[in-house]
Amino acid sequence: MGFSIRRTALSLCIATYSFAQTQVNVLTGNYNNQRTNANLQETILTPANVNSNSFGMIGTFPVDGQIFAQPLYATGVQIAGQGARNVVYVATMHNSVYAIDADAPQSTVPLWHLNLGPSVPSSLLNFSDILPETGILSTPVIDLTKQAIYVVSDTLQNGGPVFQIHALSLSDGHEMFAGPVVISATVQGSGAASYFGTLQFDPMLHLQRPALALSKGIVYVSFGSHADGGDYHGWILGYDSSNLKSQVSVINLSPNGAGAAVWQSGRGPAIDHSGNLYIASGNGDFDGSSSFGESVIKLSSDLKVLDYYTPNEWADLNENDWDLGATGVILVPGTNSVLTGAKSGLLFLINGAMGHLGPDNTSTVQSVQVNQWGMFDFALWNNSKGPIVYEYEPYGSLQAFQIVDGKITAKALSQNVPDIPSQFAGIAVTANGGTDGTGIVWETTGDYSSRLVPGTLHALDASDLSNELWNSNMVPGRDTLGRFAKFVAPTVVNGRVYAPTFSNSLAIYGLLASGNAAGGPPQITSVANGASFLADAVSPGEVLAIFGANLGPSQLTNLQTNADGQVTNTLANTQILFDGVTAPMLYTSANQMGAIVPFATAGPTTQVVVSSQGQSSAPMTMTVLPATPALFSLDGTGGGPGAILNQDGSLNSSGNPADRGSIVVLYGTGAGQTNPAGNDGQISARLPLPTPVLPVSIFIDGQPAEVVYAGAAPGMVQGVIQINARVPATASTGPTITAIFVVGNYSSPNTVTLAVK
Repeated sequence: MGFSIRRTALSLCIATYSFAQTQVNVLTGNYNNQRTNANLQETILTPANVNSNSFGMIGTFPVDGQIFAQPLYATGVQIAGQGARNVVYVATMHNSVYAIDADAPQSTVPLWHLNLGPSVPSSLLNFSDILPETGILSTPVIDLTKQAIYVVSDTLQNGGPVFQIHALSLSDGHEMFAGPVVISATVQGSGAASYFGTLQFDPMLHLQRPALALSKGIVYVSFGSHADGGDYHGWILGYDSSNLKSQVSVINLSPNGAGAAVWQSGRGPAIDHSGNLYIASGNGDFDGSSSFGESVIKLSSDLKVLDYYTPNEWADLNENDWDLGATGVILVPGTNSVLTGAKSGLLFLINGAMGHLGPDNTSTVQSVQVNQWGMFDFALWNNSKGPIVYEYEPYGSLQAFQIVDGKITAKALSQNVPDIPSQFAGIAVTANGGTDGTGIVWETTGDYSSRLVPGTLHALDASDLSNELWNSNMVPGRDTLGRFAKFVAPTVVNGRVYAPTFSNSLAIYGLLASGNAAGGPPQITSVANGASFLADAVSPGEVLAIFGANLGPSQLTNLQTNADGQVTNTLANTQILFDGVTAPMLYTSANQMGAIVPFATAGPTTQVVVSSQGQSSAPMTMTVLPATPALFSLDGTGGGPGAILNQDGSLNSSGNPADRGSIVVLYGTGAGQTNPAGNDGQISARLPLPTPVLPVSIFIDGQPAEVVYAGAAPGMVQGVIQINARVPATASTGPTITAIFVVGNYSSPNTVTLAVK
């Protein structure tokens, strides 16, 4: 019996090994510890077969939140009860981790799914760069030898944010190695927010943006700020990967000053073969002793400073918000060279000794002005003719620069200008080693002036960027990407492209011969307020956004009205039901729908079901509250400039602010029951217009504003609320004055702003 068991185990190991040999792993952010954003073992996707006839979307996997983290890929994982699988791991801002079968791109059912706790609303952090919530923001890291994925969550506990590090089983998601552990740290210092010579890590002030890093049994976790707000510092902490309760090292990059965030647009610390870390810090103090703002820093595995480079003009970089640390660091394979890029548009190459404080060009440091402003992501192809760096200029072009004899060539090899200007881009490169003619640059772009417009995935000839092989707009009904995910590069591996989106879904592309995207029963992954996009509860008459898979037709279909002028409850053979009652439909598509909660929905809970093409989803249970107020933002993301009109009817904006004492018109939803009672789907036109039963208040700049009118918005479907309010005479002036919508005891997030003069 013993021999049989041992032989079976040995056979399983051999089978797993053989299974893995045909596949490539992506176990860490930016593909590898050099952070090159390159997979040079891709032989399936080539410039010859990536075109609109043979390549396109083959699947969309629904998740419960936005994806900021790069998907990871592990081969031959023994999934509990299902045998060996190639698995894609996806983390969301709703604090969920999904394990997805990489060989079943049409599936919408995870191998396993785990939620790590309630996410932190952006309104709590007074932060609108990321909306509507912060959960798992950074890219996790996988240790195949331990069969674990390490993740950092940001959870809401006792009214505040708490960071925790987890080690989850690749097989089924159970916690391992004494996790989860609350992240905390103290160091000695007299800097910002110190107390009697001690600095304590404050989760309220910090953001865990960079990818996790793993080396020699230590998991490294790095922190920056919420848009440079408050008394923040740059922190890096090291944890024993076998026992997360053991914090083995910590460094604060400005213990006697302030700033020096480690954010790197999500790029993880680079790690060399000796286990040394390389990071680039952002705006902050510098003294060359303990404070290292605006610096490229080499750290030992126990987080001691070994070397650094700081430009002489570091104070000017601070003054202009030109973070040296915007892109992070790439280690050029096979050399001792370090690449980094700053918001100033300078690309730096450091060869050997870093030189400490010095000019932009020395015997070991070279800088090239590759664009006029802004560098947030870059990739490197170790080409046979010499390394090629790919970088994107905001609202400009993707450019390629060659490194020859340890120097960056000042003239671009080639460039590509996207059809729609993009402020940010995600960049990755694939090739068969350094072989010319095999390279593809994968780029994601998006129109940040209209963030609801789908982004674009591009495939470009890596040897000549002007040659675009394919993009996701060529066959829009088949290949549309979804909302652009800021900074993060797609994961391209084993003939597939896994592109994160802010549309609560992972877009999957591949050769069409491997199967087109297939339908199935509708699946709901989240039900969110249509203005704030928070997914905690619903209220009668609330405008909702529903996310999932197979919800409706592949192309967006907008609302229709019947002969009586009411919004219909059926759209493209699709319905949304609340406790069996159909709801007015605002729009429908395969992955997202809009509807209005029937006014008769009473609670305390309701069952939400989507019916499409004769098939129904499993019900999702939602809490019902009397009100769930939220204000509509101008770009439809839940925050930033509001959809607000000035007294003269013009759009409120930084260039067209409202006068103090004037009337502004705000639009919201989630006000609950009305008087007279709301009529589902009715366009508000006839008097008397319904008004909320609960009292309505507006706070502008934290001050109560006189409410002149609060009720149904004329010409809009009932459920959309119009509030006419007077800007307080003592309100602050500026482009980002906070507006808060209160109904009864319920308040909107504080993420919508208006401009006041």
